Amino acid sequence: MTDTEVCGCDHDPQEEVALWRGADITLSLLFPPFPDPVGAVRPALPPHDPVRARAFAEQLGTVAEVLEVLPARPLGDLPQPEVRADLDHVAVGCWGGLVQITDPALGCDLVSDAMSDEIAAQRARHPQARIVGSVEVDHGNAYLEDEVVLPTGEHLFAGGWDCDGDEGWEYRGDPDAILRAIGADPETAAEAGFEPDGEPYQRDYGALGAVVLGLHRPVAGGEERQVSVFRVRRSRRGCGNLREVWFRR
Repeated sequence: MTDTEVCGCDHDPQEEVALWRGADITLSLLFPPFPDPVGAVRPALPPHDPVRARAFAEQLGTVAEVLEVLPARPLGDLPQPEVRADLDHVAVGCWGGLVQITDPALGCDLVSDAMSDEIAAQRARHPQARIVGSVEVDHGNAYLEDEVVLPTGEHLFAGGWDCDGDEGWEYRGDPDAILRAIGADPETAAEAGFEPDGEPYQRDYGALGAVVLGLHRPVAGGEERQVSVFRVRRSRRGCGNLREVWFRR
């Protein structure tokens, strides 16, 4: 069986997920033309494209098959998973050049490489895109991971537990190189919440990702982003990711 084949594991759909106070797991792709990072405001994003959203859901390495299209909902109204059945829901928003995917099977820690594996696959499929992965999972102590890959080759990774200080963190890449590559200065990054000169484990790498995606500036006019929600059958990889992270006791 390959990673993309259907997972054959049995599970109780009403089994409660273990010891979680919340999670924020997002994979984003931004396609050219890229926005100016130093503009005062950004234009409102185009309407959501549900057909393109389904295509992205079907391409994920954690998904073997889309089983059902559920009602669309606002991006800010996605519920936290509470039971095993909730973990088979994947949300995808496609607004022009920006794609954002919320998939609990991309949750990870320094043992599981679920997000990094998917970023590598997306980079091979979409070499022209900027790709940003962001993970925050809370077991009482929180695991935080951010990864940025640019089409020009710059690559940043930062991951660790909030209780470990700098010793338990892993870093690869140079934030200054990321900022230079996208044409952003340190002042713009600092205004967004990323302090380039701060202690590495205290930096808000999610804010750096927002600058890369052009989402750090206020929007011109109202914007209510809708996302498509899919119930999926998990691939072997997706099942393994969920079992490793969401049901660890």
